[in-house]
Parts: sequence; C-alpha cells; structure tokens
Amino acid sequence: MWLISQPNSVILPIKADLNAIGQECLEKICEKLEIGAEADYFGLQVCPGSGPGRWLNLRNPLDPHRIPGGRLDLRVKFWVPPHLLINEPTRHLFYLHAKLDLTEGRLVVADLEVARRIIAYIAQAETGDCDPEVPPTYIYEECDKIGPQGEKPDDHMDKIIEYHCEIVGMRASQAEYRLLKEISNLESFGEELFFCKPVTQFNNAHNLYSHLLYHKQQEEEQPRARDDQEIDGSATVGCLASGQNGGGCGCRLSTSVGVGPHGIVVYRPACNGEQEIGVEKQSIKYTVIHRAQPLRRIFQLSYVTAEGSEKTLHVKMATSGQAAALYRAVTEKHAFYCCETVRSDVTEQFIRDLKGTIASIFNDSTTLGRRYVFDIRRTCREVHDRARRARHRRRDPPSSHAPPSSPSSPSSPSSRAHAHTGPRSRSRSGGDGGGGGGGEALACRVCMDSGIDTLFLPCRHVVCCQECANRCERCPLCRAAIEKSMHIFLPVEYQKSPGLIIK
Repeated sequence: MWLISQPNSVILPIKADLNAIGQECLEKICEKLEIGAEADYFGLQVCPGSGPGRWLNLRNPLDPHRIPGGRLDLRVKFWVPPHLLINEPTRHLFYLHAKLDLTEGRLVVADLEVARRIIAYIAQAETGDCDPEVPPTYIYEECDKIGPQGEKPDDHMDKIIEYHCEIVGMRASQAEYRLLKEISNLESFGEELFFCKPVTQFNNAHNLYSHLLYHKQQEEEQPRARDDQEIDGSATVGCLASGQNGGGCGCRLSTSVGVGPHGIVVYRPACNGEQEIGVEKQSIKYTVIHRAQPLRRIFQLSYVTAEGSEKTLHVKMATSGQAAALYRAVTEKHAFYCCETVRSDVTEQFIRDLKGTIASIFNDSTTLGRRYVFDIRRTCREVHDRARRARHRRRDPPSSHAPPSSPSSPSSPSSRAHAHTGPRSRSRSGGDGGGGGGGEALACRVCMDSGIDTLFLPCRHVVCCQECANRCERCPLCRAAIEKSMHIFLPVEYQKSPGLIIK
C-alpha cells in the first residue's frame, strides 16, 4: 500500500504489486483523478524529512527501503501554460500545486499588483464572491508570502478586496485558469532549483528570488568577469553575513542552478553589507548546450558562447546524487520542451547494480539489475496531441479555452462520420504517440485527424479543417471573432477528397 499526497494534502491510498514500477502507481492515481491522458505532466516525489524532495524514476521498480513510510507526493513535474491543458481536473491539480508553491514562497511574484490579483483569484476559487462587509481575510493572510516581502502599503488589503469584488460572478474553474495564466508569465515559471548546499530556512528559493529583487531595485546590476569556469558551491555568501550594519537583504545563499523550459540559469550570490554586488545570473539556452554529464559531485556542461567558442561549466554540488539529479533534470526538460520526440538514447539509457553487472558478463542483453536513468516518455507536443485525441474520441463538450461550438451538436451524424471515417493523417506519420513529420504539422489542431484546409478571417490563422471550422465561432489561437472562413489548398494534402492529388 502506497500513500499518495496531493498538493492540497488529501491522501490517496494506492495498492500496487511488490515488483510494480512507479509508472503503474502513477497510472492508478491518474485514473482515480481522471487525468490519465495528461499524466505525463505529473510525477511522484519522495520527500525526506528535511530538504527538497527527489523525483521518483517511474520506469524503475518501487523500492520500499528508499521511500520513508511508503509516502509519495503527486506533483507537477513539467509546467505548461494553462491553454495547453485539455481537461478540467488537470488544470485543478496545476492550480493546487501553484497555490502551494506561492503560499510557501517557492514561486516568487515580483510585482505587487500581480500579487494582489493572484490573491484575489485564490480567494474567488476558494470562497466564491466577495462580500465587502465580511471579506475572507483569513484567505488573504494565508497568502502573505505572495508578492514582494517587507512592509506592505497601508491600502494593500483594500486593493486585494477591490480586485476580489471586480471578479464577482467568476466561476472557481475560471479563477483557477486566470491564476495559472498569471504565473505562466513569471520569469521563474516552471523552473526547478538545485542548490549547491543543503536547503535551509535561509538558503532556499524564496530568499534567492527576494535577493534578486532587492538588488535589482537598488541599482542596475554590473556583472563581474570570471576567469575560472568552475563554481565551488561549498561556501555560502549573503547580505549581513558578518552582522554588518550596512545595507543588505539579510539572506545567506549558496550558488544554485535553475532548470526551466527554455534553458538553465546559474545564480551566483555575491554580496555583503559593505559592497552590494547582487547576484550574477548566467543564462544558458538549450540551443547552445553541446554536452552535459555528471562526474561524481561535479555537474559538467559544455556550451557554445555568443562568439562561437565552446566553454565548459563545472558546478560542484554537495553530493553525487544531487549532481546526477541536476543532469537528469536538464536532459528531461530539454527533451520535453524542445524536442519533437524523445530520442531512443535517452529512453534506453540505464545503469546496473552489482548483481546485474555480474550477470551482464555472461549475457549482455539481460534485464537483471537494470535501472533506467530517465523516465520521460513523451514530449510536450505529444502529450497535448494525445489528450486532444482522447477528448475527441469521447466527444466531450469543449473546455473553457477550447473554441465554442455552434448550435449544431458535436455528436451529430455528420460529426460522428467525420470522427470515425477518412484517413487518419497523424496516425500515418507517427501513431498515437504523435511522432514528428509533415502530417503532424498539417493536422487540424481541434480534431487532430483531418488536414488543415480553412483560413479564418480577419485574423488569417490556418489551424482547422473545414468540419471543425464550421463549429467555431472564435479562432482557437487568438480568440478573435470569425467573420468569414475560406477554403485553401496547401502544398501537401493528407485528406482524401475528389479532385485532390495525394502525395
């Protein structure tokens, strides 16, 4: 029996076999929560008594000896903007995790006005419409860590109540969507932090971002040139570290690496009470990374600079396990956000324990003692495609971000014929997994079956087939009203119809 904790602290008991892998456990959870089509966004986290949790490798067998008390946390592993989420239960779990990170200070909002709107959305989702005479102040107090810290303006609470009153009548699901939309615009959205020293009450994500905001407000940063490319994370630096009476933000931080959807960011805190240098922030995009690998406690990264030369970055972590976790995060996030499909050299990479190593001497193809390094199966595009196909097969009504339907029912005979007849262009170009290819690029973004052949006016977006376009009142991309639609002919057609040449 495994105890799975959701972000709202609700525990789900899951029964699994002794030799079951983590993926089986996750699939049972997602089946209960009705998010099976979008399960790839989530992961199971092992949380020790102190410090950050580690992601469970879902392709390996569950090990009770490495999971204290048989407790696991269901968390969002890959963050995407809310308009890419198809199912309402998926958006709700995203909201719960986002609220937890906001209220506990792991996701920092720099703008006070944005923070007030976020608090108002949380209050609307949790308590409904605001009564100006009796506002839900307890919700506002729970969200105290949202926004810039320090002394708040006198009208701070009044502004939150004002925002809350402006969204009277908004449904809870709409408020959750608006909150996710707000945080998706944050600079640190989807970023996973790895600190070189253990996380403490001073050395954490909240203090890091507060540190950044403090020095950004003081003066424009002036990065210092570093000759050495090795970062020793064994020491911490921070404002007022020696008790100076000068300026500073009062934190004590170690070097950290943030792994996000677009690349990695190296944060090097370097300030004290006498000389405020701020934080050296080095961004490295995935497109310039040449090679990454862990070497015991050191995470090594080779990348191409703007001048065209290759440089190597060494980050010394506290343990070899943290270096391996950083390497795994960089590889998986790059594959998920930037690749069309997950390469076989990522999915098939594994290590062996002692028993498996001995067995491999006699039989190299044996699976005994094999433990996979990565557990990513699909990219962001493939997960979205899979969820779209699942919804289309069920013929559910469109969600809040999907194009609204015309009075004609989606389950009409013509729609059913369209759903079950004709060639499935994306199936030919990669199957249900959504492999790469031209068929994927030219498939209708609503039904994901027929080819794109309709132009919307006046926005001029080309995203739908003719059947789906007839049911749309607004453009699925820009949400602009559709005044007119026009049938077009693309260079390559994937839908058989009279008079067309099939290539």
